Amino acid sequence: MAAGGEAGKLLQVQNGTPVSSSYNGVDALHACNILQQLKALYDESQLTDIVVEVDHGRTFSCHRNVLAAISPYFRSMFTSGLTESSQREVRIVGVEHESMHLVLDYAYTSRVTLTESNVQALFTAASIFQIPALQDQCAHFMVSRLDPQNCIGVFMFADAYGHQELRERSQDYIRKKFLCVAGEQEFLHLTQDQLVRILDHDDLNVEKEEHVYESIVRWLEHDRGRREAHLAEVFSRCVRLPLLDETFRDRIPPALALALPEARLNGTGGCPRRLGMTASEMVICFDAAHKHSGKKQTVPCLDAAAGRVYKLCKPPNDLREVGILVTPENDIYIAGGYRPSSSEVCIDHRAESDFWHYEHAGNRWLPRSPLLRARIGCRLAHCCGKLYALGGRVYEGDGRNALKSVECYDARDNRWTAVSPMPVAMEFHSAVEHKDRIYILQGEHFFCFDPRKDYWGHLAPMNVPRSQGLAALHRSCIYYIAGICRNHQRTFTVEAYDIEQNAWSCKRDLPFDQAASPYIKALLLQGRLHLFVRATQVMVEEHVFRTSRKNSLYQYDEQADRWTKVYETPDRLWDLGRHFECVVAKLYPQCLQKVHHVCRTSSSRWRLGMGGGLRGLHLHRLFVRLPQSPDHLLQGDPGVLLRFLQRDRLGLVADAGGHVRWRPD
Repeated sequence: MAAGGEAGKLLQVQNGTPVSSSYNGVDALHACNILQQLKALYDESQLTDIVVEVDHGRTFSCHRNVLAAISPYFRSMFTSGLTESSQREVRIVGVEHESMHLVLDYAYTSRVTLTESNVQALFTAASIFQIPALQDQCAHFMVSRLDPQNCIGVFMFADAYGHQELRERSQDYIRKKFLCVAGEQEFLHLTQDQLVRILDHDDLNVEKEEHVYESIVRWLEHDRGRREAHLAEVFSRCVRLPLLDETFRDRIPPALALALPEARLNGTGGCPRRLGMTASEMVICFDAAHKHSGKKQTVPCLDAAAGRVYKLCKPPNDLREVGILVTPENDIYIAGGYRPSSSEVCIDHRAESDFWHYEHAGNRWLPRSPLLRARIGCRLAHCCGKLYALGGRVYEGDGRNALKSVECYDARDNRWTAVSPMPVAMEFHSAVEHKDRIYILQGEHFFCFDPRKDYWGHLAPMNVPRSQGLAALHRSCIYYIAGICRNHQRTFTVEAYDIEQNAWSCKRDLPFDQAASPYIKALLLQGRLHLFVRATQVMVEEHVFRTSRKNSLYQYDEQADRWTKVYETPDRLWDLGRHFECVVAKLYPQCLQKVHHVCRTSSSRWRLGMGGGLRGLHLHRLFVRLPQSPDHLLQGDPGVLLRFLQRDRLGLVADAGGHVRWRPD
């Protein structure tokens, strides 16, 4: 061994490597092993040298060095030279038995088990013992559990302990959910300073300033005797009078009007609007690009009322055919999908399990716990406060397979769990929620899922069974629109299912022409049932073929049972793939990228040469000779024309955008 060591040193000298006289190594498992051994000693009460007594006389035998290492509070107690440093037993006031047990478990294992019932008491103990890392874990847990019922209590708790992150996060939540929170009993217990900090902010999510005024009056009435003297100050700092409706101002009782600052009553401008006042209900289109176009998709957002178009942050990894959901709280989620291939011949795609939540203020997608099962084209539903991912498809084994599995997401735990599967596997199905039930429609199948019982029930099928239709809930009725019949023919049939009456009724067919090849999506906009329609038209004008693609909105009139076009998007502003999806959400224009209207032609053109043969190129389109009466080519799908051109040996090909180009031999 000695000879081997000398040979090694000689070899180092010959290679020019300096001879090292020491070795510095780190055992990565050493710290874990130490903790495990200390925990074993603690569990067996071996070598313990201090007994800690907490509330109700409960005691714990511990090691001074472990407590001193984890807590400056104990370190000072045991090293200060005061009475406690030499005592065998110390008493801690204000710490519960369970909290002390969790603190010691954290000290000896670095792990902590948090629940809604123990988190605040543990936070208090961690504050007493000056363990900021444990406080932060408690704070993060409380943030993940915020809801309209507890957010005020969490905010006041964080304010009392001076925890900045927990205070800011709970304040942000209160402002975001203000209308729900202001109706809670805890809102009435805010101090004047806390109330002002919440209300005096641009990010308050209210559509009208009247809501701010009314919340202050409600807060005042809870303890009028003590609070009335401060009302003028609260009004002056929190109520933006120029934003109040003039009629509303005139109805304010004289006693309260006296507290309003007169100088501002006459103002009409120069006052920033709240965040909620800028929100607009928009139609969001996903998959706004052909899957083989080679382009990254965009996510246009149409504000039909203002006639403006914006861009939402596109899904991460350019995901396509995702499940999409907008919850009643205006939270936007996407799940599953696939990442597009650069190959035009690729048909099968690998399903993804990604799950993302949209952050409005940052216009970005935040990752959440992935699905248990990767899936393409699943349907998402919000029911009983939880999210459900239903069905979809994958490409596995022997090819394309529909899924019947269903999973449930709890936002509080950021976790998916499996629930009872659908009675049959489904893709291209529809899912809607009504009164804590989820309704699934596809072809001759119509099911109802009760999440509380984890049970699937069968309902009467529609009169004209069809697949790939569209379902939308409107006024306690499920409308099932269009679809493909058993003979593989498209139909524009509309039926409505009355949930209360458990009966189907037929409505007037959609006013669309099959030749336009419309792709349709159903949605609720401004409380009315609408269709978003992508239609293609082919026209002949003076020997020039024109194809145009229009995106339009149609509104349904229940009384007249009629669909009326109410909006048409700017020409060629964006291209929608066949598998596009639409949802409606309230978005904040200042957080989005505005799309400038570009003056572009709305049609693709083919010139009809009169002499025969090739005539030349026009706007990168080929001049070709066609039969004298080409109208018969336009009676069906516009693709018939393209197939004719290719079949006629003219060396023409149709690209992904529907344009015909010359391909030299």
